[in-house]
Amino acid sequence: MFIVPISSNITPVESLFDRTEITDAAGNDDAPKFSDVFKEIFQEVQDTQKTVQEDSVKLTLGEIDDLHTIYNNMTKASVAVDTFVAVKDAAVNAYNSILQISM
Repeated sequence: MFIVPISSNITPVESLFDRTEITDAAGNDDAPKFSDVFKEIFQEVQDTQKTVQEDSVKLTLGEIDDLHTIYNNMTKASVAVDTFVAVKDAAVNAYNSILQISM
């Protein structure tokens, strides 16, 4: 059996910590932070829920003639809540995955 010697033309794998462009990109202030995105999604949930509550009061008082507006607002609120829950679940799953990493 013949063993091929390792030649000098093999370059070492570049370490993730040696790359300066990734470090510079991580410190970029233009990129949105997760907390800002999460707050924006939560604010959207609050706004749509408030709109649905106002619509239900207006419907009770007879101030709204078109039911499709109420239905559309309820659908928007439902989608906003579903999005918020999905983002929250993804964040919790990522956190749990990080905790399970052994060092």
